[in-house]
Amino acid sequence: MDELKKIFLAGVGMTSTSIEKAEKLINEMVEKGRVTVQEGKELQTELTRKASGIVPATKAELENLPFAKKEDVEALEAKMDAINAKLDQLLNK
Repeated sequence: MDELKKIFLAGVGMTSTSIEKAEKLINEMVEKGRVTVQEGKELQTELTRKASGIVPATKAELENLPFAKKEDVEALEAKMDAINAKLDQLLNK
């Protein structure tokens, strides 16, 4: 699960970096007169709106992945230990 968290956080970090670069590009375009100030604001608003939807969607997707929880693994380990103990008893009779 730690590996999955690292991958998720790396994705969030890349998204943040990409958003910052996009905002800089928008500001440069406004400064150079390629887009108006109003168009620049609209682009940044749209960028922020779309970017804010990325993390919650990704988090929801992570929660729905078919991975066993720690408690599930521990319960399975306990069952396996019980089965192994019974098997040992049967083999040693």
